[in-house]
Amino acid sequence: MKALVTKILLGTFLTTLISSPPILPAAEAPIEAQPPVQAEPSAGEDLGYGVGAVLASIFYSPLKITYAGLGLITGGVGYLLSAGSPDVANAIINPAVKGDYIIKPNHLKGTEPVIFIGPPANSSYPQASPPPAPPGP
Repeated sequence: MKALVTKILLGTFLTTLISSPPILPAAEAPIEAQPPVQAEPSAGEDLGYGVGAVLASIFYSPLKITYAGLGLITGGVGYLLSAGSPDVANAIINPAVKGDYIIKPNHLKGTEPVIFIGPPANSSYPQASPPPAPPGP
């Protein structure tokens, strides 16, 4: 019985030793890493991103349209309260109206950011300057 167990263990050890990949010595140079190959997306994957974009847009688009509408109303009120200053209205309206109104497949893939609040309009207001540096020793 002991001989049988020894033969099984020895056979398992030899099989493992023969079938395992060779161990590289420490003196060998490491293999250079190659950049991953970008595979062409499959038709099913493209379809999935397209369907996901449509479903996400069903929820996202009404929110963006509501935000843009409220920005237009607020910009109009700001225009009236500032005695007709277009800079005030543009500073409110432009960020609300600009941006993405639908979600695209590239947004879901992460290759393009979703812009909900657009960039501010170029206004003639002076930009806030940083506080002066304290005098040195």
